[in-house]
This record gives sequence, structure tokens and C-alpha cells, in this order.
Amino acid sequence: MTVDVDLYSFRLTYRALTASVYCAEMGPARIAPIQWLRAIAATLVLMMHGGEWIARTPLPIRADFVPSVPNLVTFGASGVDLFFVISGFVMAHTVSGGDGGSWQFLASRWRRIGPFFVLMTMIFLVVADEPFTTRSLLTALTIVPVFDGTHYHAPALIVGWTLAFEFSFYALVAITIRFGRSAGTILLLTLTAGVAGTQFHPDWVPLKILINPLQLEFALGVLVWMMWRSGWTRKLAAPFLVMGIALLAIGIAMSLGLSVNAFFTAAVDGTAGLARTWSWGLPWAMVVAGIIDTRSESRIARVIAKLGDASYATYLIHPSLLIMLAAIAAALPAIGAVGYVLSIIVISSGIGLAVHMVIEKPLLASIRKGPRPLWPRSAARRHIPASPNA
Repeated sequence: MTVDVDLYSFRLTYRALTASVYCAEMGPARIAPIQWLRAIAATLVLMMHGGEWIARTPLPIRADFVPSVPNLVTFGASGVDLFFVISGFVMAHTVSGGDGGSWQFLASRWRRIGPFFVLMTMIFLVVADEPFTTRSLLTALTIVPVFDGTHYHAPALIVGWTLAFEFSFYALVAITIRFGRSAGTILLLTLTAGVAGTQFHPDWVPLKILINPLQLEFALGVLVWMMWRSGWTRKLAAPFLVMGIALLAIGIAMSLGLSVNAFFTAAVDGTAGLARTWSWGLPWAMVVAGIIDTRSESRIARVIAKLGDASYATYLIHPSLLIMLAAIAAALPAIGAVGYVLSIIVISSGIGLAVHMVIEKPLLASIRKGPRPLWPRSAARRHIPASPNA
């Protein structure tokens, strides 16, 4: 027993020494720069949907939304690509230090994502005054559209299309777990699926999502993790960060994003994945590599990390908030479009944080505890002494 405890302590010490930016007392999902990046990704999505909302909602607007940079709203779609890169990094980190089998891994991922997505879908259907259909419920439950044939039926809460890509990536991770816990294997599988998606376009929708160029963005995240663990990101942080920001800035200034089809159907069909990866996924991967070793205990860093914690809640609740804001559009004040977008970002982030604290965290806690037994074991049953022959 003493040897087991010592070995376990040694493993914990080794991981603590080799992992350079764990937040104190938190697990791999709470690496501080990852949470900052999640907050940025959610903000970009809010910017994009806020700009689209302004375009189709009758608002008393005094000025256009940055008319000289029309690509800025489209650039907000890159928040999804940043989320995919982050997911690749986090899953590589989780698998490398975890245990359990493939099905246990997939079940844990569904418990983390599925129930809250179903709840947010139900809220959206009520707010949008849309009927509860069997298909919308099934899509929310399965996340991956396994009941679709050759035509993709988007979930009622349409931002859920990205979760189908997340789970297709998790399927590749589960295969890795089945045959060993190697980040290199995850990288190989995602690269294979991504490259194959540039050449082949399957008819069945779930296979379209699995064999898709967007898998390359998860591969980039895995690659950044491998570089981080080997210490290369610390050595090359400045060049990575400068190059990543420069590529993103050039893309905005030259309106390169306008040539990228940011609509979700193009992503599912596999026609936009490669362009998104080169235009947004690769630069964002460089940014991740550039800041992943950053340490900060400032108040603003902690606030941004909290917003990153709530990014999933913000991502899922903001479509409902936009519908509610549209219902009172006539009563809103006449301000510039930039003011509206900033207001949407602030309101959605604040409410997302509240939903995370009040709904998402308690829901996850109750799921982790599991269902209570229908009846407690009797005191006599609990205190029966073990048989000496057992």
C-alpha cells in the first residue's frame, strides 16, 4: 500500500512540474489562458450575431457598424474556429492525464454538454414561440445528427451545429483511448479525417461532419498542446503571438474573411472547412501557442477567466436574448450600431455568467452526484460486519 501511495504522489508531482500554467487547485480544463481565449471566442461570436441582428432588426440606428471594415462582423465567425482549436488542446491534455475507457469518456462528454444543451434548446423554443418537434428534441439529445440522411437538419438552437463537430472529434479521441492514450494518435486521426475531407464528401450527414476539413482545426489544437508539453511554446511565444495577430489583422484589413463562407451549411458540407482553417484556424492556433504560458493574477485576468468559464452558457443563451431584444426593438434608443453591438456583448456576457452560476454549475453538480436511491439502505444493512471468511 505504501508503494502505491508513493507512486501516486510521484505522478502528481511530475504532472505539476511539467504542466506550466495550471490555475491553482484546478484541473486541466482550468488552464488560465485557455479560459481567457474561451472568453474571446464567445465575444467574437456575440459580435458576429450582434451585427447580423442589427442588419435584420428595425432599429433606430444613427450610424452603420464600422462601414470601412465590412469584414469585421464576418470575422466574428472565427470565434467558432478558436473554440475548435481550444477543444483540440484541452482534449489532448485531458486524455494524456486521465483514465477510463472510450465509452466512459464519451458518456462524460455528453453529460457535460448534452443536458444543458437540451435545457437551453427548450428555453429557446419557448422564447422563439416555436413548436416542440420530435426532430428538434432528438437533435438536441443526440447532438450529432445521426437520424439525418443526406440532408442536414440544423438543431432548433442553431448554434448547436458546432457541437456536432465537437462530438465527431470526441469520437476520434475515443478511438485513441481504446488503443492507448497518445496525443500523437489523436493528431494523426484528426489530420487524416481533415485531409480526407478535402478530397471526399460523403453523403451521410454524420460522416460529412466526421470526415471534414474542419477537423484540421482540432488537429492544430492538439499540435499546440504537444508543443506546449515539450516546452516549445515558451521558447517561441513571442514569434507565435506576433505572427498570429498579424495574420488575423491582415485578414480583417484586406477583407479576406469575405471570401470565406461562414454559414454553417458550408461547414457541414465540407466546402468551407479548408478556407476557415487557413484564414482563421491557423492564426488562432498561433495566438494560443503565443499566450498559453502566460501567467497573470490580476483582477482583470480573473474576470476574463470567469467569462471564459461561462462561455458555453453565453454561447447557448445569447440567441434567446437576441429574440427578446428584437421584440422590444421599437422602444430601444437611437444609438450607433457599434453601441448596439457592444451592448449585446455586455448584456449577453453578463446574463451568460449568471446562467452559468445559477443553472449550469448546479446542473453539472447534480449530474456528477448521480440519481439518489429510491430508498435508503437500512441501518442494520449498512452495519453488518464483514464475515471473517470473506
